[in-house]
Amino acid sequence: MVKLLIPLLISVFIFLLGCEKELPEYSQVQIIPEKPQQTKILTISYSPGKNSPLAKEDSVTLQALFVPRNPTSREILEKGRLVETPMQHRGRDWSAKLKPDSSTGCIVMVFRSGRKFDNNNGQGWDVLLFNSQGKPVKGAYSALSQVWGDGMVSFLMDLKKFNKDSALQYYSREIKLYPENWRARVVSTNLRYGLALKNNDQEEIGKISQDLDEYVAKHPHDIHILELAYVFFYRTNPKKAEKVLKQIAKLSPKHRYLISNKIKKINKIQNIEERLQRLSQLEKEVEGTDSYFNWADYMFKDLTALQRWESIIQLGQKVVQKLEENPPSYPSYSRKKREKQKQSKLYAPLRAMAIAYHKLGQDNKAEKCFQRLNQLSLYSHQRTAFLEEYIQFLIDRGEWEKASETALHAIRTANYSRKIEDLFRIAYQKKTGDKNSAEELLKKAKEESGIFRKQEFARTMLTPPPPAPNFTLNRLDGGKVTLADLRGKIVILDFWATWCAPCKASFPYLQKFWEDNRDNPNLVLFAVNTKEGVTGKKRVEKVKKYMQKYGFSFPVLLDDAENSVMKLFEVGSIPTKVFIGPDGKIYFKEVGFHGPTMVEDMNIQIELIKEQFPS
Repeated sequence: MVKLLIPLLISVFIFLLGCEKELPEYSQVQIIPEKPQQTKILTISYSPGKNSPLAKEDSVTLQALFVPRNPTSREILEKGRLVETPMQHRGRDWSAKLKPDSSTGCIVMVFRSGRKFDNNNGQGWDVLLFNSQGKPVKGAYSALSQVWGDGMVSFLMDLKKFNKDSALQYYSREIKLYPENWRARVVSTNLRYGLALKNNDQEEIGKISQDLDEYVAKHPHDIHILELAYVFFYRTNPKKAEKVLKQIAKLSPKHRYLISNKIKKINKIQNIEERLQRLSQLEKEVEGTDSYFNWADYMFKDLTALQRWESIIQLGQKVVQKLEENPPSYPSYSRKKREKQKQSKLYAPLRAMAIAYHKLGQDNKAEKCFQRLNQLSLYSHQRTAFLEEYIQFLIDRGEWEKASETALHAIRTANYSRKIEDLFRIAYQKKTGDKNSAEELLKKAKEESGIFRKQEFARTMLTPPPPAPNFTLNRLDGGKVTLADLRGKIVILDFWATWCAPCKASFPYLQKFWEDNRDNPNLVLFAVNTKEGVTGKKRVEKVKKYMQKYGFSFPVLLDDAENSVMKLFEVGSIPTKVFIGPDGKIYFKEVGFHGPTMVEDMNIQIELIKEQFPS
């Protein structure tokens, strides 16, 4: 009997090995039942593919966002519901159960394990909900249209999901299935308006205006539709926009649009004392609203300019307490998103308080603020600014050794600025009196910084690099540029607008990079002007005037009125730089301005791309 069992066991073992080899290349997701319904339990079955980062993980969590039917962008944020559910392991598959409520139109899913995640190459997995007759519920396709055409879901789920063609397809299906669904027509305003602009379809723009007028007249208390109407009319009919804003004010006197407009007007006041007084008068209005923390940031800036140290500490303590007790959050936020939002809001009060405590001679409290800042997950330019202040603080206290070590470590790890370099010289020479050694240590730290930055950038390189979508755009100085014609060269696209503060801060460095590389036949740079807010000749004149005023000479391309190229490259915020290799694929996509090392960083990214094409 034993002799018979041994060959059988061997056969089973070989069979299992063969099954392992036949794992699918990509992950697979199965929904049971195939047409899930609202308020009824559905089962999600997930099979990691060979290429999945989760293929060998011991635990998997399902992250699912329940998207409301017919949602506006704001409703996805405020009424969407994100659940994070541990999955059960069954053989190769993982499974979990979900129960959508009656307001849900579709579900968007990704799978995670610790810091690793499987997001279907940035697209996630979508689940449409059906009624008892087997048809998608009213507003389900509309929800999917917003998922693909808005950008909010991509923000909430860390996806790259924008695709206007898919969005339009789902919108068309909704209208065909439910022609009476007026709300679907209205929530798709941005999508329809963008397409109408691209096609110069004035008739469709008029139709959108009529749809909004009709819906707002029938549903004057639908605050989210009023928000959409205000944004649309702000671009097309300012008088109507003012009327809609008054309707919003009646329903929500502390609405963020109203407060934002007030803050913009206040910031135009040149006198700091008057500006601060007007801001202070706004406090009761912003209390308990989304605008509170933005308002506080402006207060910190003006209080610092006026050296009102005691007032900074009082406000800072209040803001930090609010963040600790009730950080800004929505039911659509993941735990990671909630913590990230909280940390980003903590930066301004802690920084202002650290400076204020130091100015008042309360250095122990200042040190605690600096240490807490050091523990936050900061943007690189924020960390550099914080380190400049912290090193100066250490120098002021005569802690020469700690100051020099902190400065040197900052330079080694790419948190570099000329101020940090100068502060290191001061601290090191105070400590040792040795000027020559200071320069030698700086040189070595900069070399190490280059190695560190290269390693960091290598980790951010897109693998595999996706193909860059082709486009043709007008140059600011005349003529057209087609991306496909530049094959064989490294192409850098820098998306920007004249109103964008970090774009403005980055441009002197972009100009330096352009001057260093303008004669390189294998490298092309274009600043792609997008989201400018004006169109036609007004836009051309505005951008030309801006470039001439600041003496920038790098070439500029003009995205179309719909910002199509920005959307093609899935650019969510500006500035964003896209690095395209000679093979026409995207190797780096960098969001934001990260400080004075920008030119060196761009050179490192180019070097890494070149290494992919050894001659």
